[in-house]
Amino acid sequence: MKRSVQRAIVGVGLGLMPGAAIALERAPLPSEAPMEACPGQGAGFARIPGTSTCLRVSGRVAAGVETGTHGTAAPVRGRFSVDTRSDSDLGPVRSFLRLDAGHR
Repeated sequence: MKRSVQRAIVGVGLGLMPGAAIALERAPLPSEAPMEACPGQGAGFARIPGTSTCLRVSGRVAAGVETGTHGTAAPVRGRFSVDTRSDSDLGPVRSFLRLDAGHR
């Protein structure tokens, strides 16, 4: 029962991710200025217009098929990460969020 609930949650999450990505692409920017790259923070970071905060959103999905004496299974794993970095008077400030789902 627990495994089927986990699979259902992962399936719903993976099904909603493409829609969320489309919604993020279509959302208007808070200002007219385009997002600029933040090469000093690393690859994939972009500066949020009007702030000194750099943001990177990343993720991955892996799927496969396992066969054995108990039948077949389709393990699915996913990861979604958000990394923000800002400069403050006291030095750099970083926040990081990673959500993992699925099993090996």
